[in-house]
Amino acid sequence: MSNKILVIDDNAEVCENIASILRLSRYDVLTSNTGKLGIEQAQQNHPDLILCDIAMPELDGYGVLHVLSKDPATAHIPFIFLTVKSELRDFRTGMNMGADDYITKPFDGHELLNVVELRLKKNVLIKSTFHNTATGNGDFLYTTKSLGEFQKLSGNHRSRVFQRKEFLFAEGEQPKYVYFIDCGLVKTFKSTHDGKELITGLYRNGDFLGFVPLLEGSLNNESAIVLKESQIQMMPQQDFLTLIYSNREIARKFMSMLARNLCEAGNMLLDLAYQSVRHRVAAVLIKLSDQSDPANQSITLARKDLSRMVGTTTESLNRTIMDFKNEGLIEIDQKGLRIVQHSRLEKVNG
Repeated sequence: MSNKILVIDDNAEVCENIASILRLSRYDVLTSNTGKLGIEQAQQNHPDLILCDIAMPELDGYGVLHVLSKDPATAHIPFIFLTVKSELRDFRTGMNMGADDYITKPFDGHELLNVVELRLKKNVLIKSTFHNTATGNGDFLYTTKSLGEFQKLSGNHRSRVFQRKEFLFAEGEQPKYVYFIDCGLVKTFKSTHDGKELITGLYRNGDFLGFVPLLEGSLNNESAIVLKESQIQMMPQQDFLTLIYSNREIARKFMSMLARNLCEAGNMLLDLAYQSVRHRVAAVLIKLSDQSDPANQSITLARKDLSRMVGTTTESLNRTIMDFKNEGLIEIDQKGLRIVQHSRLEKVNG
C-alpha cells in the first residue's frame, strides 16, 4: 500500500507539478489550492505526509499547521513547508510551531523525493518504537540514533560506567544531561530538612531519567544515585532540547513518559496519605517484582531503600515483611525476596 501525501499550494501549476513527480514514484497524492480545503482534506483522509506552501491567501501555511497540530487526529502527521523564503526567521517560526522540515523553492524532483522519502522513513521508525516500556524505550533510543537529527548531535554524547553510590545528579543543582541506562540500577530520591529520604523512583535497563527539569527549565528537584554498577549514556542539555524541538514524534515520546511519571507520583502521594503501611509495602513489592528481570524475579533492594520507597521506618518494614512471609505470600532466601502469592498480595489492604 503506497503512502498518501497531501500537497497544499495556491499556485495550481506548481501544485500539479509536485503531484506529478510524486505520482511517478507511486505515491497516492491529494492536492489542494487553499489552506482551508487542505485542512478539510487532511482531516478527512489522514495522509501520511503533508507538503504545504507558506505564502497563501486567506489562510497561510502557518495557519494550516496551527489548526492541524491542535487536532489529535492530525497532529502526528509529518508536515513539510514549501517556501521561496530563505530568511532564518521564517525557518525558526515554522520549527517553533512544529514543522518537520523545509523545502526551499525552486527545487528539483530528486531533492523533493529525497526529503519526502527520508521524512516518511523517520516517521515509521519513530512510531514503531513508541512504547512506554523498558524495551520500548531502549529500542526508541537506538532507533533515534539512526535519524539525521540525532547523528548531527552524537559527537557530544558520552557513555560511561558509574560505580555503586556514585551520584548522577543532586537536588538543587542545574541539570546538565539526560541519562539513559544501558544496564544497571539507579534510584531517585528527595531529602527532607532533617536528612530523611523518600525514594521517588527506581530506574533500570532501558529507562530515561533527568529530562524533567530540562523540559521545565528548572533546577533538579530530586537526586539520583547508582545502586549497582551501571553503564549509562549521557546527552547534553542543549543536544536534548535541539532534538526535542526538531522532531515532533520524539517530543511526544518524552511528553508521554513525563505524563506517566506524573501519574505514578500522584498515586504514590495518595498511597502515603490514605493507605496503611501493610498496603504500601505490598504495592512496592509488586511493583519491584513486575520491573525485575523475568529470569530472576528476586527483589534484592536493601531494606533501608525499601522503607524509603514505602515511606516508613525500617523496623515497620521488617515487621510487615515477616508477616507476609508467615502468611505464605513471599519467600526470603540468600538471593533476596520473592513473591509466591502475587494475586493474594495484590488484595492486601490493612
